[in-house]
Amino acid sequence: MIKLNLTSEKVLNEEFKPVPHGYDPLMVDRFFDKMLEDYRIVEENILLSKQEYIDLLKKIENLTKQSKDLEIQNSRLNSRLSNIKPTDLVTSDNVDLIKKVNAYERYIYFLGHDPKEAL
Repeated sequence: MIKLNLTSEKVLNEEFKPVPHGYDPLMVDRFFDKMLEDYRIVEENILLSKQEYIDLLKKIENLTKQSKDLEIQNSRLNSRLSNIKPTDLVTSDNVDLIKKVNAYERYIYFLGHDPKEAL
């Protein structure tokens, strides 16, 4: 974490006492204007970095939750699919049988009986 000793406001408001044989005040002022500009850029980047960090933490939290949810869903689906044997493949014969059973169930229902109660 970057910790600055000065802020743009401190640089802007800093006052120097005049001395008889000192530096040219105009040159010092121009230099501090450039430094102030840089400080504002640094401060802005620090604030952006903090916000990006917070946003990334939230994103990590959401992705971790999604990952756990997907792992649970995957586990459930794997347990449901574990009962399927390679011999349980759907063939055209199986589809034809299912269509016939469906037709018989509709006919029984048409006659006034619930096919589920017959089981």
